[in-house]
Amino acid sequence: MRMKARVTLTLEPRISHRAKAVARQRGTSLSGLVEQLLARESGEPVRENTLPFHRKWAGKLHLAKQSGARFDYLKKKYGL
Repeated sequence: MRMKARVTLTLEPRISHRAKAVARQRGTSLSGLVEQLLARESGEPVRENTLPFHRKWAGKLHLAKQSGARFDYLKKKYGL
């Protein structure tokens, strides 16, 4: 498998927020959503149902004892 290329996109904030919501509803990342849409448009086979990074690695990494508002927010967000 080849390494993926990093691409920078510039979007209107309103579109960016809506796209992130759509990606969340589909259980993927924004990058995954954009990749699927571009694959469809270019006639490439579409890889659906690929797990987002946090789901793929859930339970495989262990957290060090930490605390703080940012850490607590991330723990809650990712169900850790």
